[in-house]
Amino acid sequence: MPSISYLDTAMGSELISRGEFLPLYTWSAHTNLHNPELVYQIHLENVKAGAKIITANTFRSTPRAYVKTGLSNSDAENKAQDSLLSAMHLARKAANDSILVLGSIAPLEDCYIPELYPGDVIAKNEFSLLGSWMKNAGANGLILETMNSIVETRAALDALCPFNLPIYVSFYLKDAKHLKSGDLINTALTFLKDYPVAAVLMNCAPVDIMSKAVDIFVDIWPGDWGIYPNLGTGEPDSIGIIKNTFQDDEFLSLMRKAVQKGATILGGCCGSTPRHITLMKNEFSDF
Repeated sequence: MPSISYLDTAMGSELISRGEFLPLYTWSAHTNLHNPELVYQIHLENVKAGAKIITANTFRSTPRAYVKTGLSNSDAENKAQDSLLSAMHLARKAANDSILVLGSIAPLEDCYIPELYPGDVIAKNEFSLLGSWMKNAGANGLILETMNSIVETRAALDALCPFNLPIYVSFYLKDAKHLKSGDLINTALTFLKDYPVAAVLMNCAPVDIMSKAVDIFVDIWPGDWGIYPNLGTGEPDSIGIIKNTFQDDEFLSLMRKAVQKGATILGGCCGSTPRHITLMKNEFSDF
């Protein structure tokens, strides 16, 4: 059976739990410049727990996010680039030569509101800019996270594939059969076969939805795949506050099912901590 690669666990909810204030729009990107040592510490704890894939804290390091804070277009672009470069530096500083460092790219407007997608022309330009910054900063690959529609995922892939970096695609689900946009998961997986995708994942959906969705992945996707669920129960909070979480046994039950179905990449999204990597490593010590 293939070996398992462990993703690092949540950044945003972990920053919140350690006393950080994450402002609207820029969210966790704010900490890259205002408390970088804490971002580094969280990465380092994930590495020590056994993570082999580190996701840089670039999720909201975008000009679009910083414009919303009141900055001019040029100032927003400069601030976003500073945040992104800091995030990439901190992730690479925590990693060793055996660890992949991925630049994280999310839906441009809102992970949970696919209707706000700005259109192909604008999106491709913005995705291309982010990809160029990440490649120049030494990213080993890119991860499209919490992607909520086929149309935006396609635009991102069209913009990013020319950089010749491994690309991981992770979808956010509305239910066990649909992306948040209403697109069918099986349609999304089928269109990805036209692109050189390193692996397909699911993230931020809760444990119970993912447990049902893994069956669809097995039937359609022929390549590497994995999961990193939101540990909060119910709909994810838009600002990352986790009030009630699934228990460890429920989390591990999902991971066991995924591994039995062939998943080779495991991690945790909102509400997860480096402790969850330790739980998984102990559960799958034979892999």
